Amino acid sequence: IRMYHQPTPLKKELFRDAFKRYGIRVVIGDYLGKYALGSGASWHEGTDYDNPEHQKNMLESIRKMVMEYKDEPFVLMWLLGNENVYGVACNADKKPESFFKFANEAAKLIKSLDPDHPVAIASGDVLYLDRYAAYAPDIDVFGANAYRGDQGFGSFWSDVKRLTDKPAIITEYGCGAYAYCYTREQAEEAQMEYLVGSWGDIVDNAAFGEGAGNALGGFLFEYLDEWWKGYEPSIH
Repeated sequence: IRMYHQPTPLKKELFRDAFKRYGIRVVIGDYLGKYALGSGASWHEGTDYDNPEHQKNMLESIRKMVMEYKDEPFVLMWLLGNENVYGVACNADKKPESFFKFANEAAKLIKSLDPDHPVAIASGDVLYLDRYAAYAPDIDVFGANAYRGDQGFGSFWSDVKRLTDKPAIITEYGCGAYAYCYTREQAEEAQMEYLVGSWGDIVDNAAFGEGAGNALGGFLFEYLDEWWKGYEPSIH
Protein backbone atom coordinates (compact mmCIF):
# COMPACT_ATOMS: atom_id res chain seq x y z
CA ILE A 1 0.00 0.00 0.00
CA ARG A 2 1.27 3.48 -0.86
CA MET A 3 0.59 6.13 1.80
CA TYR A 4 1.87 9.57 2.77
CA HIS A 5 2.70 10.68 6.29
CA GLN A 6 1.32 14.16 5.61
CA PRO A 7 -0.91 16.07 6.02
CA THR A 8 -2.78 13.50 8.16
CA PRO A 9 -0.83 11.15 10.47
CA LEU A 10 -1.11 7.47 9.62
CA LYS A 11 -2.92 5.13 12.02
CA LYS A 12 -0.03 2.85 12.84
CA GLU A 13 -2.14 0.29 14.65
CA LEU A 14 -4.09 -0.45 11.44
CA PHE A 15 -0.93 -1.07 9.43
CA ARG A 16 0.63 -3.14 12.19
CA ASP A 17 -2.47 -5.31 12.24
CA ALA A 18 -2.59 -5.63 8.44
CA PHE A 19 1.06 -6.67 8.40
CA LYS A 20 0.62 -9.16 11.23
CA ARG A 21 -2.52 -10.73 9.75
CA TYR A 22 -1.84 -10.58 6.02
CA GLY A 23 1.77 -9.55 5.45
CA ILE A 24 0.68 -6.26 3.87
CA ARG A 25 3.53 -3.76 3.74
CA VAL A 26 3.49 0.00 3.24
CA VAL A 27 5.51 2.38 1.10
CA ILE A 28 5.53 5.65 3.05
CA GLY A 29 5.93 8.91 1.18
CA ASP A 30 6.64 12.58 1.70
CA TYR A 31 5.13 14.91 -0.91
CA LEU A 32 8.45 16.78 -1.18
CA GLY A 33 6.76 20.12 -1.60
CA LYS A 34 4.04 19.06 -4.05
CA TYR A 35 0.81 20.92 -3.25
CA ALA A 36 3.16 23.09 -1.11
CA LEU A 37 3.08 20.36 1.54
CA GLY A 38 6.10 20.32 3.83
CA SER A 39 7.83 23.38 2.38
CA GLY A 40 6.05 26.11 4.30
CA ALA A 41 5.02 27.81 1.06
CA SER A 42 1.49 28.94 0.38
CA TRP A 43 -0.46 27.22 -2.39
CA HIS A 44 -0.38 30.38 -4.49
CA GLU A 45 3.36 30.85 -3.96
CA GLY A 46 4.22 27.19 -4.47
CA THR A 47 7.34 25.34 -3.38
CA ASP A 48 10.57 26.73 -4.82
CA TYR A 49 13.29 24.06 -4.95
CA ASP A 50 16.00 26.74 -4.90
CA ASN A 51 14.60 28.42 -1.79
CA PRO A 52 16.80 27.60 1.27
CA GLU A 53 13.91 28.01 3.71
CA HIS A 54 11.69 25.70 1.70
CA GLN A 55 14.52 23.18 1.47
CA LYS A 56 15.08 23.31 5.22
CA ASN A 57 11.38 22.76 5.95
CA MET A 58 11.11 19.82 3.55
CA LEU A 59 14.19 18.09 4.94
CA GLU A 60 12.78 18.49 8.43
CA SER A 61 9.51 16.93 7.26
CA ILE A 62 11.44 13.99 5.82
CA ARG A 63 13.50 13.60 8.97
CA LYS A 64 10.32 13.49 11.03
CA MET A 65 8.83 10.83 8.74
CA VAL A 66 11.85 8.56 8.88
CA MET A 67 12.37 8.82 12.61
CA GLU A 68 8.70 8.11 13.27
CA TYR A 69 8.32 5.07 11.01
CA LYS A 70 11.73 3.51 10.29
CA ASP A 71 11.41 0.81 12.94
CA GLU A 72 7.87 -0.20 12.05
CA PRO A 73 7.81 -3.76 10.66
CA PHE A 74 5.28 -2.86 7.94
CA VAL A 75 7.55 -0.34 6.17
CA LEU A 76 8.77 -1.54 2.77
CA MET A 77 10.44 1.57 1.33
CA TRP A 78 10.35 5.37 1.29
CA LEU A 79 8.80 7.43 -1.51
CA LEU A 80 9.62 11.01 -2.50
CA GLY A 81 7.03 13.27 -4.12
CA ASN A 82 3.97 12.70 -6.26
CA GLU A 83 4.37 13.66 -9.92
CA ASN A 84 6.00 16.95 -8.84
CA VAL A 85 7.25 17.51 -12.39
CA TYR A 86 3.69 18.44 -13.41
CA GLY A 87 4.09 21.51 -11.23
CA VAL A 88 0.96 21.87 -9.09
CA ALA A 89 1.83 24.33 -6.29
CA CYS A 90 5.54 23.76 -6.89
CA ASN A 91 8.04 24.76 -9.57
CA ALA A 92 9.55 21.37 -10.39
CA ASP A 93 8.13 21.71 -13.90
CA LYS A 94 10.06 24.96 -14.37
CA LYS A 95 13.18 23.90 -12.46
CA PRO A 96 13.48 20.11 -12.95
CA GLU A 97 17.23 20.17 -12.40
CA SER A 98 16.80 21.89 -9.04
CA PHE A 99 14.00 19.51 -8.10
CA PHE A 100 15.93 16.31 -8.80
CA LYS A 101 19.06 17.67 -7.13
CA PHE A 102 17.02 18.39 -4.03
CA ALA A 103 15.29 15.00 -4.22
CA ASN A 104 18.74 13.43 -4.23
CA GLU A 105 19.69 15.37 -1.08
CA ALA A 106 16.48 14.11 0.51
CA ALA A 107 17.42 10.53 -0.40
CA LYS A 108 20.86 10.96 1.15
CA LEU A 109 19.29 12.26 4.35
CA ILE A 110 16.95 9.26 4.50
CA LYS A 111 19.83 6.82 4.04
CA SER A 112 21.83 8.50 6.79
CA LEU A 113 18.91 7.96 9.16
CA ASP A 114 17.78 4.55 7.90
CA PRO A 115 20.12 2.35 5.83
CA ASP A 116 17.66 -0.56 5.88
CA HIS A 117 14.96 0.59 3.43
CA PRO A 118 15.37 1.72 -0.20
CA VAL A 119 14.25 5.12 -1.48
CA ALA A 120 12.04 5.64 -4.53
CA ILE A 121 10.60 8.66 -6.30
CA ALA A 122 7.06 9.09 -7.66
CA SER A 123 7.54 11.18 -10.78
CA GLY A 124 5.17 12.01 -13.62
CA ASP A 125 5.57 9.36 -16.32
CA VAL A 126 9.02 9.85 -17.95
CA LEU A 127 8.91 13.65 -18.05
CA TYR A 128 12.45 14.93 -17.37
CA LEU A 129 13.72 11.38 -16.96
CA ASP A 130 17.11 12.54 -18.26
CA ARG A 131 17.37 15.04 -15.40
CA TYR A 132 16.56 12.32 -12.88
CA ALA A 133 19.28 10.13 -14.40
CA ALA A 134 21.80 12.96 -14.23
CA TYR A 135 21.05 14.45 -10.83
CA ALA A 136 19.52 11.79 -8.55
CA PRO A 137 22.01 8.89 -8.29
CA ASP A 138 21.14 8.19 -4.65
CA ILE A 139 17.47 7.40 -5.35
CA ASP A 140 17.28 3.61 -5.62
CA VAL A 141 14.08 3.16 -7.62
CA PHE A 142 12.54 5.26 -10.40
CA GLY A 143 8.81 5.35 -9.85
CA ALA A 144 6.21 7.21 -11.87
CA ASN A 145 2.47 7.66 -12.15
CA ALA A 146 1.62 6.43 -15.63
CA TYR A 147 -1.71 6.09 -17.43
CA ARG A 148 -1.12 4.84 -20.97
CA GLY A 149 -4.15 2.70 -21.74
CA ASP A 150 -5.09 -0.97 -21.73
CA GLN A 151 -2.01 -2.20 -23.58
CA GLY A 152 0.37 -1.37 -20.73
CA PHE A 153 3.12 1.22 -20.58
CA GLY A 154 4.77 1.12 -23.96
CA SER A 155 8.39 2.25 -23.95
CA PHE A 156 8.35 3.22 -20.25
CA TRP A 157 10.51 0.31 -19.13
CA SER A 158 13.02 0.55 -21.96
CA ASP A 159 13.29 4.33 -21.52
CA VAL A 160 14.14 3.90 -17.84
CA LYS A 161 16.61 1.12 -18.63
CA ARG A 162 18.27 3.14 -21.39
CA LEU A 163 18.81 6.25 -19.27
CA THR A 164 19.35 4.78 -15.80
CA ASP A 165 20.60 1.63 -14.16
CA LYS A 166 17.70 1.66 -11.69
CA PRO A 167 14.72 -0.64 -11.25
CA ALA A 168 11.34 0.88 -12.04
CA ILE A 169 7.91 0.85 -10.47
CA ILE A 170 4.54 2.27 -11.51
CA THR A 171 3.42 4.33 -8.52
CA GLU A 172 -0.07 4.81 -10.01
CA TYR A 173 -1.94 3.03 -12.77
CA GLY A 174 -5.51 2.02 -13.48
CA CYS A 175 -8.94 3.37 -14.33
CA GLY A 176 -12.31 3.61 -12.65
CA ALA A 177 -15.32 1.30 -13.10
CA TYR A 178 -17.35 4.18 -14.49
CA ALA A 179 -17.49 5.72 -17.94
CA TYR A 180 -20.06 8.22 -19.16
CA CYS A 181 -20.50 6.63 -22.57
CA TYR A 182 -20.79 3.01 -21.36
CA THR A 183 -23.38 0.98 -19.51
CA ARG A 184 -22.26 -0.22 -16.09
CA GLU A 185 -21.51 -3.68 -17.50
CA GLN A 186 -19.51 -2.28 -20.42
CA ALA A 187 -17.56 0.05 -18.14
CA GLU A 188 -16.60 -2.74 -15.77
CA GLU A 189 -15.49 -4.87 -18.71
CA ALA A 190 -13.37 -1.99 -20.01
CA GLN A 191 -11.86 -1.50 -16.56
CA MET A 192 -10.99 -5.19 -16.35
CA GLU A 193 -9.27 -5.09 -19.75
CA TYR A 194 -7.31 -1.99 -18.75
CA LEU A 195 -6.09 -3.47 -15.46
CA VAL A 196 -5.24 -6.87 -16.93
CA GLY A 197 -3.32 -5.23 -19.77
CA SER A 198 -1.40 -3.00 -17.38
CA TRP A 199 -0.53 -5.78 -14.96
CA GLY A 200 0.47 -8.12 -17.77
CA ASP A 201 2.90 -5.52 -19.05
CA ILE A 202 4.41 -5.11 -15.57
CA VAL A 203 4.90 -8.88 -15.30
CA ASP A 204 6.39 -9.13 -18.79
CA ASN A 205 8.98 -6.49 -17.91
CA ALA A 206 9.91 -7.90 -14.51
CA ALA A 207 13.12 -9.84 -13.95
CA PHE A 208 13.27 -13.02 -16.08
CA GLY A 209 10.35 -11.75 -18.17
CA GLU A 210 10.37 -11.11 -21.89
CA GLY A 211 10.84 -7.34 -21.65
CA ALA A 212 13.28 -4.90 -20.10
CA GLY A 213 13.67 -6.86 -16.87
CA ASN A 214 13.55 -3.82 -14.59
CA ALA A 215 9.91 -3.75 -13.41
CA LEU A 216 9.35 -4.16 -9.67
CA GLY A 217 5.56 -3.89 -9.75
CA GLY A 218 2.85 -1.27 -9.56
CA PHE A 219 0.30 0.40 -7.34
CA LEU A 220 -3.30 0.14 -8.52
CA PHE A 221 -4.95 3.54 -8.19
CA GLU A 222 -7.38 3.28 -6.63
CA TYR A 223 -9.76 0.91 -4.86
CA LEU A 224 -12.58 3.46 -4.82
CA ASP A 225 -13.77 5.19 -7.97
CA GLU A 226 -12.97 8.88 -8.14
CA TRP A 227 -16.33 10.52 -8.68
CA TRP A 228 -14.88 13.75 -10.09
CA LYS A 229 -13.56 11.88 -13.12
CA GLY A 230 -17.18 11.63 -14.25
CA TYR A 231 -17.14 15.47 -14.39
CA GLU A 232 -20.75 15.68 -13.27
CA PRO A 233 -21.36 14.20 -9.81
CA SER A 234 -25.16 14.26 -10.20
CA ILE A 235 -25.03 11.55 -12.88
CA HIS A 236 -23.15 9.10 -10.68
